[in-house]
Amino acid sequence: MKNILQIIFLITLISSCTTSGKVTKAPLTRVIIEENEADKTLSLTFQFIAAIGSLATVGSFIFLFRRDKDKQSQIDKLTNLVSALKDLKDIENKKLNLSIRPDIKLNSSGYNGTDGELTIDIENIGHKATLIKFDLKSDDLILHNEHLPFVMENNTTRKIFARTNGVKHIKDCEYEIQIHHLDRLGNLHISIIHGIGIRNTLKETKYNC
Repeated sequence: MKNILQIIFLITLISSCTTSGKVTKAPLTRVIIEENEADKTLSLTFQFIAAIGSLATVGSFIFLFRRDKDKQSQIDKLTNLVSALKDLKDIENKKLNLSIRPDIKLNSSGYNGTDGELTIDIENIGHKATLIKFDLKSDDLILHNEHLPFVMENNTTRKIFARTNGVKHIKDCEYEIQIHHLDRLGNLHISIIHGIGIRNTLKETKYNC
């Protein structure tokens, strides 16, 4: 603001100098006055130039600030776009996994007390599953005739075979069987059967393990 006022004063002074040429002064007085006015004019000229420089500097700062602000705005927009695309990809992956997910269910069970044999019948009511492992947790049973890997299409069944490994009757043997199976994309799912003899339930299925 100070520099702008000095510029206005300089313009006013130049204008007054133009009209003051008509005033008659003594030669010595005229020389002193002209020298003083010349010094003032030169000083104001430098101040005028300095004011312009200050305005240019301020303008440069404003330009750089605006440019950085626009750049940051573009970065924020790109960041939001990447985040939105990531969320969309996650949603599409979940939809795809659901669309090909197997669904293993427990049908029935039976035993032969004489041989100590236990059979568990399972069914896949979902999409294609490839059984790759039966993980038995029991102190009373052992598995046999596993026939793995085994492909189960939709609405197909198969049996899991076990027998007692001690003196305990098969109907009293406690166990947990984890059925490891893959979907079409190779995602691992684990269905868990828990029971005592033929009294059993499919407790849960852990998806995308």
